[in-house]
Amino acid sequence: MSEYLVDHWGTKYCKEHQGQYPTCAFCGRLVPLQQQDPQSSEHVRCPICRASAVESLPQARALFQGLMKQLNAQGLQFNNIPLQIELVDRARLAQLLNSRSGVDALGVTTHSTHMLNGQVVRTEVNGIAVLRGLPSTLFRGVCVHELGHAWLTLQGIRGLPSWAEEGFCELLSYRFYGELNTDESRHHAEGIEKNPDPVYGEGFRR
Repeated sequence: MSEYLVDHWGTKYCKEHQGQYPTCAFCGRLVPLQQQDPQSSEHVRCPICRASAVESLPQARALFQGLMKQLNAQGLQFNNIPLQIELVDRARLAQLLNSRSGVDALGVTTHSTHMLNGQVVRTEVNGIAVLRGLPSTLFRGVCVHELGHAWLTLQGIRGLPSWAEEGFCELLSYRFYGELNTDESRHHAEGIEKNPDPVYGEGFRR
């Protein structure tokens, strides 16, 4: 008689399948072979995450502009700076991160730094870059996190410990997920709550 397990989503599956099938990179659901996307070489995605995936720039811009308005209404002003959103693959994201974050990073804030006599005199925020193909809820949560970094830079707030800056940005994402209050958003909020990372997780909890 087969032993069954139940995942975070309430889906029952045979214990033997736990090691046979990969899990979705974004929600953790098991993805049987017949549900896998042969066109996606960068990550395994389940059909549910694929259904809402942000693949095109017009789609990304519409969501991004909505988030900007939402954050502005909550008091995070961006000084009417025309911030840009860019969708990138994993290789381009790693290039932009330039070892600033781990391999699991899903987005980055892009800057232009102006130097004079070897000293930084001005940092301008250009926008954010996010991994292409994220499901909509996660995409928006990543955007909110990166907009937190952008806001700190625009306010001239520099030199914070990494845990303080990342913790602040994670708090913004957590609040966004809480306001959304869907199964997907609650899953990502729980991921922030339980993140063991000493910078992101501990920064959020402090």
